[in-house]
Amino acid sequence: MDKEGRIRPIKREDVAVMHAWELDDEIAYLSGITRPRSLEAFKASYESYFVKMDNTLRLYSIILNERVIGRIELGLIDRENGTAAFGIVIGDRDCWGQGYGKQAILELLKEAFDDLHLHKVYCEVYAFNERSIRMMQAMDFRQDGVLREHEYFRNEHHDLVVFSMLQSEFKTKLRGGLSRKVCN
Repeated sequence: MDKEGRIRPIKREDVAVMHAWELDDEIAYLSGITRPRSLEAFKASYESYFVKMDNTLRLYSIILNERVIGRIELGLIDRENGTAAFGIVIGDRDCWGQGYGKQAILELLKEAFDDLHLHKVYCEVYAFNERSIRMMQAMDFRQDGVLREHEYFRNEHHDLVVFSMLQSEFKTKLRGGLSRKVCN
């Protein structure tokens, strides 16, 4: 599975690698990071996750050939309503456009729908992040709407495009070849 990449629960030793991505201006911009944190502050934010292991958040590293190339999370897990949000960053620029993000999302959706039995998974993408919008469309996520001028950073308000996939849609698409479509 090394050629496709995989996700695994985040480890403490992954955090330093991920900090470098927060310092990358383009990645920070696409992720909505206004002020990069120090390595110490960054590690501290993750340490609270490792210690508390919040039931509403699951963090994963995206691994290729035993190295961390990205991060994906399932957060705001709401068991009562059966929903969760997700976010993803491919921090290794050499891995951009290679399908690793799509593969990681597919693995995350399988966990969300098959293991956690969620009803819906959604994400919010900055309207200027054309690469992420194209990926959501290619994976057959439904565009639910636009949160106009929803977040303020870098001295202006930005729209967020909301995408979602229902468990029933995922099951239908998976049978219809979503995994083949994603990996090609």
